[in-house]
Amino acid sequence: MTILKSGDMSQPQPYGQQATNPSDTGSFGWTVLGFFVPLIGLILWLVWRQDKPNNSRRSRNGFIAGLIVNVVVGVIYAIVIASALS
Repeated sequence: MTILKSGDMSQPQPYGQQATNPSDTGSFGWTVLGFFVPLIGLILWLVWRQDKPNNSRRSRNGFIAGLIVNVVVGVIYAIVIASALS
């Protein structure tokens, strides 16, 4: 008799439920990484969309937040430089 662990991916899942990936924790660290390095957040989101939805969602959120902050800081910086040159 084979004993299967609760997270074993080889076990068939009931209708409407998907097998969970134990490495798909959705850690806040992926958000931080995506925020400080937005390109990595975008790449991780594209790679993990199907296999690790929680991790991919966190890296996507970090990417979006980092992109917004970078654009806002860039616009403010451009305004300050333009006013200093005038």
